[in-house]
Order: sequence, then C-alpha cells, then structure tokens
Amino acid sequence: MPTRELLGLEWPRVTLERGREAITLNSRHTKSGKPRQVPLNATAAGAIRRRAAWRANHAPDTPWVFARQDGAQVKSIRNGFEKAAKQAGLDDLRIHDLRHTAASWLVTDGVPLEVVKELLGHSSITMTERYAHLAPHRVREAVDRLSHNRVTEQNQVPRLDDARREKTL
Repeated sequence: MPTRELLGLEWPRVTLERGREAITLNSRHTKSGKPRQVPLNATAAGAIRRRAAWRANHAPDTPWVFARQDGAQVKSIRNGFEKAAKQAGLDDLRIHDLRHTAASWLVTDGVPLEVVKELLGHSSITMTERYAHLAPHRVREAVDRLSHNRVTEQNQVPRLDDARREKTL
C-alpha cells in the first residue's frame, strides 16, 4: 500500500472484526481515484489494534489511524524511515522498496498476478506483470501439466485416431 494511502487512513475505514480484518481506502487516497478494500493479515491487524489502544490513551478524538501525539495527521514518515534504515545498515532503502519486495515475495510464492494486482491496487495488470519474471517455475509447472495424464506409461503420446475413438466412446 502506498504511503499516502496509509497516512490518510481514518478509523471509520478500519474493520477489526475477527476473520474480516480489512481497511477500506477511499478514492481521494488511492492513485487510481477508486475506492478499494485491502484485507489485513494477522500481523497487520495486530499493529492496527495496537494503534487503536494508543489512540484510546493519547488522542481519542483523532480520526487518523496514524496520528501524532497531538492527534494531528502524520504527513510523512520519510525522516523516521530513513533513520531506521540507516541504523539497520540499509542506507539506500526506500519506503517503496518494501512494497516492491512484498509484491516480489507474493509472485515468487505462486500468488496469481491478478491477486497481486488487486492487493497492490494497480489499475491494470500491465503494472503487475513486471513481477512475472520472478516466477519462471510457474511456466515450467504449466508446461509439465500439458503432459499430465496425456502420456502413456511407455512415454508415448496417444495416437490421434485412438484419442478420437476414445472421445466417441
């Protein structure tokens, strides 16, 4: 999720009901200008729950999920991120690199590009396809499936006339 979407997140757009944890991004915060819903995994939902507890104690009236101590909206996390990256020895790491890494891991783990597209909020699959090169094993699996149950025990492809005969039976 791009930083601007995250920093613009308001509490009414957060669902923390068990098993349905998600955030709904409104159109003014998405690059595409369209609202979208993003499911939260257990780690992200836990982080949002901790923010809710923080809010209750520090800024109960703020609408912002990511608020400063005074309840005002956080406008940028760049300085804090760069400081943390430098302390970790990752001087050239950018916030967007985290998004790219997450997408790369999803594709490498075999998540279909269409699903990755939805999670990233890409308006077209073309943007997501830049990650396709990370899953060459998927191409190999597809090619192997072509022969699955189509080659005999003697590694012979059935004759076309035999296959037609079986189809008519």
